[in-house]
Amino acid sequence: MAQVNLFLLLPETNPVNKWMRSTETEFYEVNLYEKLIRDLKTRFEDISIENYEGFYDNLNIKNFLCCYEILEDCYPSAPKKLLQSLIQNNAFINWRDDPIQSNITEYKIFSQQISNNTFCEIAQRKSNDTENEDNYVLLNHNACSIQKAILVTINNVSGIEIDNLKYETELLTWFAENRLPQRNFNINPKHGENRQEITNVGGEDISPLRSSCEEAQILLHTAIGNHKKELFNLDYDHDEIIVFKFEGDTPQNMYHGYHVPKDSVEVPGDIRKKLNQ
Repeated sequence: MAQVNLFLLLPETNPVNKWMRSTETEFYEVNLYEKLIRDLKTRFEDISIENYEGFYDNLNIKNFLCCYEILEDCYPSAPKKLLQSLIQNNAFINWRDDPIQSNITEYKIFSQQISNNTFCEIAQRKSNDTENEDNYVLLNHNACSIQKAILVTINNVSGIEIDNLKYETELLTWFAENRLPQRNFNINPKHGENRQEITNVGGEDISPLRSSCEEAQILLHTAIGNHKKELFNLDYDHDEIIVFKFEGDTPQNMYHGYHVPKDSVEVPGDIRKKLNQ
């Protein structure tokens, strides 16, 4: 089955190339170190319901932690342990355990040679995927100074473009447009389409789908939730929250939906807070 391949990259104490940001010059202060880890935790939480395979580079992690080793004794709960648990709990894989890139292949960024790093690994995996079945993306967590997509040239022939996500908003927007499989909206006759009134069937009040199928589909792309079986989004046009219900594991990845008031008990408090933000 096609999947998203998400590669994590962190800044380094001793940058391995000119595009990597330095922890010693930019993030050495204790509060910045802590914020880097906390922000990464939030980013993982934001995509916890997405379907992806996560990868990291254990040498990049070691390089990131180098200048912080002296700080570890200062913490009741060491940020190093938090970082390690984040990687483990989110089932990230060290790509160096089974690298695809080759040491006899020439990789370049902006005509300058690079080797033995995450840029090369993503580029080679994407190059090998001749059917374009999977999606590949870099989670650039304050690691790389390149602001746009990264173009890696392989053996001076093929240029491989790597999506380069630097901010939380970029990460969420990217998944909305590139998740595999995509979410698809399905009209449920019980809730209707463009229906404005609550109906009563067999003594049960049935909430309406106030929007069109097309409008619901757009909102489904960016809907959030604590698990994929139930998602939510704020419908500004109708000033209500639309609830999406998962219809089961099928290749179509279908959801149906309906509208509820913004203060409905059906909407979890943490989700309502995020939608209001």
